[in-house]
Amino acid sequence: MVSFPARFSRAFINDPAKAGQQAAGVFTFGPLSRYGVRPVHTRFDSVEWMVTDAEQIDKATSLAEIIRQESTLEEAVEGLEMDDPWDDSLDC
Repeated sequence: MVSFPARFSRAFINDPAKAGQQAAGVFTFGPLSRYGVRPVHTRFDSVEWMVTDAEQIDKATSLAEIIRQESTLEEAVEGLEMDDPWDDSLDC
């Protein structure tokens, strides 16, 4: 399970006038910060959560590809690799 910083609230107020714009900054997680998750304003009732993968590049934009779009943060990050290979607490 990913533990998100306190500033990364699961409840953002959606502003349909800002549809397509980020509602907050990106939170990176996973090995070497592979994944990024961000809330995005929609033209509907609530924000959507977008997940990008730095190891998959979008050919049209040359940016990290969006691999998921979900209505909740938990659904967006479910099943993604969370381990950090640089974690010093691991026994080698």
